[in-house]
Amino acid sequence: MGRPAAFESSPQTAPPERDAPDPGSRRAAGASRPASRFVEAETARLHYLVAAPARANGPGLLLIHGTGGNAASWHYQLDGLREVARPFTVDLPGHGLSSRIGSPSVRAYAEAIAETIPHLHPGRFFVAGHSLGGAVALELALRYPERVRGLVLLSTGAHFPALAATPDLFLLPIAAAPGKFRDLFLGEGVSAEALALARAAVAGCPPEVIRADVGAAKGFDARAALPSLRCPVLILCGTEDHITPPRYATWLKEGLPDARVILIPGAGHMLPLERPEQVNAAIAEFLREQRLLARILRRARRARSSLLRRCLTR
Repeated sequence: MGRPAAFESSPQTAPPERDAPDPGSRRAAGASRPASRFVEAETARLHYLVAAPARANGPGLLLIHGTGGNAASWHYQLDGLREVARPFTVDLPGHGLSSRIGSPSVRAYAEAIAETIPHLHPGRFFVAGHSLGGAVALELALRYPERVRGLVLLSTGAHFPALAATPDLFLLPIAAAPGKFRDLFLGEGVSAEALALARAAVAGCPPEVIRADVGAAKGFDARAALPSLRCPVLILCGTEDHITPPRYATWLKEGLPDARVILIPGAGHMLPLERPEQVNAAIAEFLREQRLLARILRRARRARSSLLRRCLTR
């Protein structure tokens, strides 16, 4: 495997203008715009966004978008989680500015990310995935458990039974019909900015990429492997999610050894965009809990080791 290489965006590699509100319009005062970068690997050339963390010792947090989305789908999290993490988000292969791969699948997406992760973040990290990105996050944790400290799964599942009877073109007319898009993908009280961002991401994605995403989701089934996943998992789902309804979250929790579910009343499928404050607060609390637990365990191990040494020297 060739060594990944990253470089800053330039006039030749700068992201194109998107038909959506400026992601910085809700950016906190003093926050910097995320850097746009690329990583070259054997499987794909991936584009990613990385935010400057407010604290140098924050854990790495990889954010993976869903069907038809791109790295900008997480712009509220890139800014909002800088106090507790070092957030970065990728364009999956074929999305945004990332190159395509031959046979898209959840496993292929996870492997493409795994190739580039050593350059993006050393050591272990947390992963958050939305919708199809949640399936990719699960696959990443199952295949590379030594790298993943914990998972946050948003509006997703270990399998997607509703897609089994759904034509591949299911999402295409929805993306083109504003009223239908909102009714299917978003819940109550969504802001005009979030609606525009969500619609623009899907409308700007090539139809064949959306078809490939839906096919990847239809072919994914991790139910049998869930009991082997030992990292902690936080599951978030909107009560008005029509794509991956709350029962998907329940199925995930029942299959995982260490998981809990938070339901967000009135929210639909596009949680990171439509309820950023609640999503960010839940993720931040999860990260704090896991870091505190890790410190407690390290101290316990040191105390046990010290006690053992004293016993052996007597």
